[in-house]
Amino acid sequence: MINHATRVPLRLSALGVAAFLLAVAPAGVAATTNAPIAQTGGMTATLPLLGTPLTVAVTLDAVGNVSGVALDPSSALSKTKSGDDFVKFTNTDGSVKVSVKALGGQLSIKAKAKQLSDLLGSGRWSADVFGTGHDSSATYTVGKDASGNPTVAFGTVDPASGITWKLLKPVAAATVAPATSGKAKTDKAEADKGKGAHATAIGTFSWQGFTKTLTVAVNVNGSGAASLSITLTGRDAQKLSGTLASLAGARTWSAHLCDGTPVSVRYHVAADGTVVYDGATGAKATEKAFGDGFFAWFDKNRVALATMLVKHDDGTYSLLAFGRSGNCGHKSPGFFGFGHGHGPGHGQWSPPDKSKSKSTSH
Repeated sequence: MINHATRVPLRLSALGVAAFLLAVAPAGVAATTNAPIAQTGGMTATLPLLGTPLTVAVTLDAVGNVSGVALDPSSALSKTKSGDDFVKFTNTDGSVKVSVKALGGQLSIKAKAKQLSDLLGSGRWSADVFGTGHDSSATYTVGKDASGNPTVAFGTVDPASGITWKLLKPVAAATVAPATSGKAKTDKAEADKGKGAHATAIGTFSWQGFTKTLTVAVNVNGSGAASLSITLTGRDAQKLSGTLASLAGARTWSAHLCDGTPVSVRYHVAADGTVVYDGATGAKATEKAFGDGFFAWFDKNRVALATMLVKHDDGTYSLLAFGRSGNCGHKSPGFFGFGHGHGPGHGQWSPPDKSKSKSTSH
């Protein structure tokens, strides 16, 4: 993750809440969250739940594993299960469930209830989106239309200094048809069970060529059960555009190996329009130059950087840098691809003319 600012992890404030602190993953335990999500240090969301706001504050450790979750009010739910990348809570009778998940390019908080009316109301979200030491925040409202379908919309969004916000076109309430199989369903009750409706509000935060997406989604299934999810998605993908002179200079990309070791790659944009590898710190890296850029990777390619410079017809350039991290615990090191994140466009990317490249270990 390329960042020229000082990162300050999110800390839980000293509220009168119950903190469900989880054991920080010891050395050797695979981290499954990428650098852009890890750099947030976590996030906090207030959920409109059963008419009483529930605040869920999530803390991530340096490699993006869930290290703590605090609930306010503290007596609302009890923790039922947890791991390095998730925590689950429920109330006494099991009618309300809340879960936290940090995996790949996503950090999410999700609440499930018996019906949509249990989730109606306003809430708030906040996080240090790009690890700059300052929180961005957003309010939202969950409602229902005349047909009883869910609605959701952002209210006030306050991005931190230097960060821009863009509201994407809201996804209006839509009916979801039941899944079909080879055998036709003759029981209407069973067929209706798969029907439902959903609504989504989406926006993006941008900073220094990076983008992260905030999504608030409400779903109602055919039986009437409802869920509310708040998800921050981030790919380790940077795009900076401008003149060659404006892009020139030294840069550093940083991440963590699967065992938690911090590593970095140093490089610079040269005056001849190439991106030059300058070295690595933290562990041994292998570098392969190609065309106007290079690959550099650690840990059997589970942590890596690919970067290049593209010249446009108008004489300007775009510097592209795609990182891979948090790609641990999978059989294939390339499971997520460069710049990995969930959703459309996983950022998988390969440079041109690799046949003329040359590998060097450092």
